[in-house]
Amino acid sequence: MFGLYLEKDEVVQIMISVVAISFALALVFAGRDAPLGSPVEFAVFVVPLFVTIGSGFILHEMAHKLVAIYYGAAAKFRMWTQGLIFMLATSVLFGFLFAAPGAVYIYSRSITKKENAIISLAGPAMNVVLVFFFVALHYISPINQYYSFLTRFEAFSGFGIGGGIISVWYFGAAINVVLALFNMIPAFPLDGSKIYAWSRIGWLGATGLLLMLGTWIVGPAMIINFVLLFAIVIIFSRLLFG
Repeated sequence: MFGLYLEKDEVVQIMISVVAISFALALVFAGRDAPLGSPVEFAVFVVPLFVTIGSGFILHEMAHKLVAIYYGAAAKFRMWTQGLIFMLATSVLFGFLFAAPGAVYIYSRSITKKENAIISLAGPAMNVVLVFFFVALHYISPINQYYSFLTRFEAFSGFGIGGGIISVWYFGAAINVVLALFNMIPAFPLDGSKIYAWSRIGWLGATGLLLMLGTWIVGPAMIINFVLLFAIVIIFSRLLFG
């Protein structure tokens, strides 16, 4: 049975996914030795990531769910065990986050290709809302935290990281831009594949606007990074899903 509420198993799977994605991103920035070498500092570092990327992931998926229900479909979040393992593996082995821990499954025989595209677009659109929310928090009540393992990321000023200090809310804005752009890549099972299947022009317009937003938040390097991310995700998608 499906509805506007979250079922117990759905909540459990969402929380496991959020913890996993927060932990995996912490490994990307802290390094794979940090959990054992600096366990307390690493544990504290996971908290702001849980708040920023965690909220981005949860609200992204819930936006899909609510819009799907609006169109008369049943919708439920499902965790991907293989996706979780692959995400953690890429974080440990390559220092790269392939964030695909799960997704909202849509159950309907009458959803059109356009409606499916709008449902898919709802997720990245929610991330855009969070970008402006975190930017507002950054100027109203900034939070800056120091972590020793962040001193090696001087080139991440666009993510609010410099001198070992992370500006939490600015990082939240940047990471939500990345989440939105990541999901717009037209590779299965990402949102961009459904949007692209409905309208290439629509996909190009939405992606172009996100790149403009990303350039404003992160800087011009966002465009280059997106191109690289695009290529990597397409390759991984082909390897995993054919």
